[in-house]
Amino acid sequence: MRTSYIFIALAALLGLVVWGFLQYDFRGEANEQKERTASVASGTQVAYENDSIADKLQAYNLATDFVIASLQEPSTAEFPNTKERLKHVKQLGEKRYQIDSWVDSQDTYGAMRRRSFSCTIRMQDSSAVKEKFTIEEHGYIPTNKL
Repeated sequence: MRTSYIFIALAALLGLVVWGFLQYDFRGEANEQKERTASVASGTQVAYENDSIADKLQAYNLATDFVIASLQEPSTAEFPNTKERLKHVKQLGEKRYQIDSWVDSQDTYGAMRRRSFSCTIRMQDSSAVKEKFTIEEHGYIPTNKL
């Protein structure tokens, strides 16, 4: 009986340690990219802050709404994980974002297909305006990997 309590306590401690490392990893990436400098034509340097991770994820999530609306079977849509999503979002300035990513979903016959999409979004308060949107199909995704 006592060994089960020890096992539960160790599992909980291990979970907290893993959670801490994951939190540090996301914050570490954000802090590394906090400030960037851009060269202006006159040769002077202008510093500006990078948008936060939350803003990038919000832009990505709004783009997924446009993608889901264009799919034949939207309930089967699978997008990249959160860490990979951040790599697919590029800030264009003035609350504009370019999202170049992919989605896996079934077609009408039930076969999984990967589609690339590109979306330019301009944020306005809590809504977004779609400036450009394209989606293209790559082909079937094998369901069994040998």
